[in-house]
Amino acid sequence: MELGTFKGNATASFFYFFPNAIIDTGDLYPDLFRYNSTRINNFKIDTSSKKEINEKLISQKKKYELIIEDAGHYFKDQIISLFMLFPKLKKGGIFVIEELDFPDTRDDMNTLKEKPTLKDILNLIKEKKDFTSNHVDQSEKKYFLENFKSINIFKGRFNEIAFIEKK
Repeated sequence: MELGTFKGNATASFFYFFPNAIIDTGDLYPDLFRYNSTRINNFKIDTSSKKEINEKLISQKKKYELIIEDAGHYFKDQIISLFMLFPKLKKGGIFVIEELDFPDTRDDMNTLKEKPTLKDILNLIKEKKDFTSNHVDQSEKKYFLENFKSINIFKGRFNEIAFIEKK
């Protein structure tokens, strides 16, 4: 599943790279999506809305081997997406967060300069330290801490990306 598909260019590459995969793609503006296939399910979703995530994703029985969060990149969106959707990963699955650093480096992604950002949270977890966030309830936190295997953060030429593996 890819969240934040925009025109679908990354989805098109996944389509060819994973020839047997059914790919779910969600975006706030699905009408911009340019590709069509029986293996691609494109839908509208606002990843800043816990209600929409519950209705459109959590309520579905489907589990994923790969979830890519490339949606709004706003402070709370990244946190909400990871902690709500991590249970939707299959055992051994990978959760990817693109532009992990946006809430720290772009004022428009975190206008109130709230802390901790998702990057802060992931670094605290890696350091085996506790964290609190208004966007993560205790059951989501507990599930994540008991079920993640590894967290790797990489810096590209411009931005950071996180890869989180599930046990």
